[in-house]
Amino acid sequence: MASSVTVIAVFKMNPSQSGNVYVVRSVDGGVTFGPKFIMGTDYRGFVNADTPYKEFTFPLHTSANNNPDVVLQFMAKAGAKTGTVAKILIDDIYVYEAPEDIFPPVAVEPKILNVNEINIRFNESVDASSLDPANFIFSPGSPSGHGGSGTGEHKFTSATELPAVGSITQTESDLITLNLATPLSIGKYYDLEISNIKDIAGNTMVTSISTIIYNPLTTGLVITEIMFDEPPKEQNDNLEFIELYNVTDEPIELGGLMIKGGIASGKLPEFTLQPDSYWVTAKNSSAFYNFFGVLVHQWMGANLSNDEPESLFIVNTNHHSGVMIDSLTYHAGTPWPESAAGLGHSMELIDPLSDNTDPANWKSSSNYFGMYNGYEIYASPGAKTLSIKDNFLAKTVSLYPNPVRETLTIDSKIQLTKVEIYSVLGKKVKEIHRDFNAIQTSHLPNGIYIVKIYSDNECKTKKILKK
Repeated sequence: MASSVTVIAVFKMNPSQSGNVYVVRSVDGGVTFGPKFIMGTDYRGFVNADTPYKEFTFPLHTSANNNPDVVLQFMAKAGAKTGTVAKILIDDIYVYEAPEDIFPPVAVEPKILNVNEINIRFNESVDASSLDPANFIFSPGSPSGHGGSGTGEHKFTSATELPAVGSITQTESDLITLNLATPLSIGKYYDLEISNIKDIAGNTMVTSISTIIYNPLTTGLVITEIMFDEPPKEQNDNLEFIELYNVTDEPIELGGLMIKGGIASGKLPEFTLQPDSYWVTAKNSSAFYNFFGVLVHQWMGANLSNDEPESLFIVNTNHHSGVMIDSLTYHAGTPWPESAAGLGHSMELIDPLSDNTDPANWKSSSNYFGMYNGYEIYASPGAKTLSIKDNFLAKTVSLYPNPVRETLTIDSKIQLTKVEIYSVLGKKVKEIHRDFNAIQTSHLPNGIYIVKIYSDNECKTKKILKK
């Protein structure tokens, strides 16, 4: 015998959005609920924008049999905050007990415990087929299924880095743990294919593929520059961007992190952000490239607020736990930098080690970049702002010409030890230990670059434009 529920429902939403219908089950009268199960005909669920009533049949867990305390909850999930709210219109719900179990098991989205262990729960008890490592295959993945459009310097998982299952532990009749012989790499995307799993009645599941990523980062990233209202004031702001900075002494993997609140970034692409380096995401990557000359990650379409308070926060793949890596709430005008409100300036955190929730630690950018649609734009995406500790080296070192074409000259009154040139997204493209007065740049693609200049005791960062 097996219990199941049939739902006749329609899912209505904005055609420009994507979304799904889920069901969750409680067996204790609604005190606690289990994991979400997507409803539909395959792993994509029910994603149509506007569909007539459609019937879904979903097998309940065996714990629902003869249980008067079962509670079902249905949810619709849609896209970004500017879209129309998704709605489920339910015509009928029919719960019945079939004379025999004819429904194959369904796997919930995998839950990563750490780099060596992954939990997989099924909607019903499964047999020994769930203990065969051959039924769990990893392949390279990408963030494309997680929202956002990546157009910058992203790298994706290669076949040589793939995890492998060593053994499997069955901790409950419907729960197994994959013990990995080759661990997950933090910040890397993988597709996990699950197949050939049978329930205790012998029904074989439909093959499912889930994109997974693990990034437990809890600190080290700071929001350091925001362009939220380019001129004309409160119009369509195609140059909107958010800059992140790595304040640590170690590389940080961005893959799997998300920026939420005022925007919906989706899971960020695979990218290693080096220490003391910056990374930028923008509303319109094409407009950003056409003006600033660099490729950046594009978020999912929501505009940053031009008038009301706006919150931004960075979370990791364990975001449902409420862990935030960085967060702030700003608003247009005093006490925040006034020139950032439609007057052509971004606002910059003066010192990346300061409290970015305090408006006193921000200033309007004074870096003139160029004219955009007849307006002057002041911003420095991907470049460090001048702090007090930089003053001595800044006064003794100069770079020219800027913009540069063939050769960059660094004129210094003190002895330099090293010069590094990075792309605006933090990738080192050149390192020089001598002949600082004639650095060849002709081979570099056009765009913005960050030049790090080292003396014995200090490091100064300057921005150049290659044309």
